[in-house]
Amino acid sequence: MHDKETVEKILFIKIIKMKIFNEIKRLSILFIICLSTCLVTAQSNSNEANQKENIQAKKVAFFTSKMNLTAEESIVFWPLVNEMDSELKDLRNKDAHGRMILKDDKVEDLSDRELEEVLDARMLMGKKQIDIKIKYHEKFKEVIPIQKVAKFYRAKREFKKIQSERKKQHNNPGQRPGNRK
Repeated sequence: MHDKETVEKILFIKIIKMKIFNEIKRLSILFIICLSTCLVTAQSNSNEANQKENIQAKKVAFFTSKMNLTAEESIVFWPLVNEMDSELKDLRNKDAHGRMILKDDKVEDLSDRELEEVLDARMLMGKKQIDIKIKYHEKFKEVIPIQKVAKFYRAKREFKKIQSERKKQHNNPGQRPGNRK
């Protein structure tokens, strides 16, 4: 029969082994994501498609890391994110005409009635976007802990900021991030 100290040591070692195993699993997921990114990049013929896939892979790796998702959580979480993104994209595509009208300063060319219709459609689209986001927020809470849902939203803001900075740098290649006026 083991004494109390021996049992505690055995339990402590088992706990440490479990933590190491979980960390190895998490790092393995990131490695697989990065590896699949490389394979997808090598197989892609189209530059535009290549860029989109590369950004998507970076996004998944970035979010998975920031959220500390386990393999099991990733398997159920990412399909939901992809569904949400697809629904939001479809909604944006439906309203492309209204966005172009407002963006191109063609407002003056529209009658009050036409402008009202465009603006009302934009408001309705905004409401539909919120409805989609709320629907998926509820689904996210069902498959991952609320702390990780919060980390998802924070990572989303961070990733968007990083992409915006990269886009600015791409559009102004001579300007470096530290040399802003």
